[in-house]
Amino acid sequence: MYEIQTTPTFDTDIKKLDRPIAKRIIEKVEQLAQKPELLRHYLKYMPEDLANLQKYRVGDWRVLFWVNHQKEELTLYGIEHRSRVYKRFRT
Repeated sequence: MYEIQTTPTFDTDIKKLDRPIAKRIIEKVEQLAQKPELLRHYLKYMPEDLANLQKYRVGDWRVLFWVNHQKEELTLYGIEHRSRVYKRFRT
């Protein structure tokens, strides 16, 4: 099982969600930590500091994260509604 790390952005995002949605997202993230090799949904055209950021769909929400297979870590970057996820990264 991969270790789960969070960023301050993720911590802020999860606190803004309704409790049932946040709980569902946390459960899905824990499942991902058990099988991260299944994930390969990289976001394209990201700023350099967000290179290799991936997304995972949980209902209408997208969990943004990085996977480090060498260190066996899953670093959670943020959560965004599907209607706003790409607007968040426009320059």
